[in-house]
Amino acid sequence: MERPNKKFLLITLLVGIFMLNGCDKIKFNTFNGSKENEKDITTEQGIHQDDEDVMQEKDKEDASAPAKTEEDTTVTPIPSDIKPKANKELLVYTIDPDKGEVEAATAMVSEDNEITPELIVSKAAEAMADKSIGIGIDKVTTKEDAIIVSFNSDKPPLTEVGAGIETAILDAIAQSLIENLPDYNKVIYQVQGKAYTSGHIELGLDEAYFER
Repeated sequence: MERPNKKFLLITLLVGIFMLNGCDKIKFNTFNGSKENEKDITTEQGIHQDDEDVMQEKDKEDASAPAKTEEDTTVTPIPSDIKPKANKELLVYTIDPDKGEVEAATAMVSEDNEITPELIVSKAAEAMADKSIGIGIDKVTTKEDAIIVSFNSDKPPLTEVGAGIETAILDAIAQSLIENLPDYNKVIYQVQGKAYTSGHIELGLDEAYFER
């Protein structure tokens, strides 16, 4: 009977040792991998737990904070230093077109406005416009103690009205001027810078229609 070859036994021994070492390495790596997985899971759970703790703390702070009321969110207006300009009353005269009579009217003007012949005639014309009578004013000038009112030739009191309304218009304007301007004593009417001439009234170029 032959004895086993020594080389064969040596090779078998080495292969067995190698296999044993390989198994240990595999087990070791597997074990280490499990540890790493456990570590990752633990870390992730810790992060989630930290987030939940932060949210809980924030909820507690919000709950403890005083609730905002409607008064807290209301914006308080800042008072403005700009005040509306005050107005004052100006007595002028207009006419009642149904009766053809002169009647008083109140016009409102800014307190800063200077009371001038132009302003008074303008406000008297506005009062008549409210009565559906559109006066055609050409210009308003002054000469010494006289106020000269020049009319347009194609509008009342030169056209579209009878003698009674024409006279009432002239009276209303003259009375508005004289009562508000004590420094003037005469009212002269013209038609676009020329003598006042209509179908009912004729005046000289500088002839006063009204004088006090």
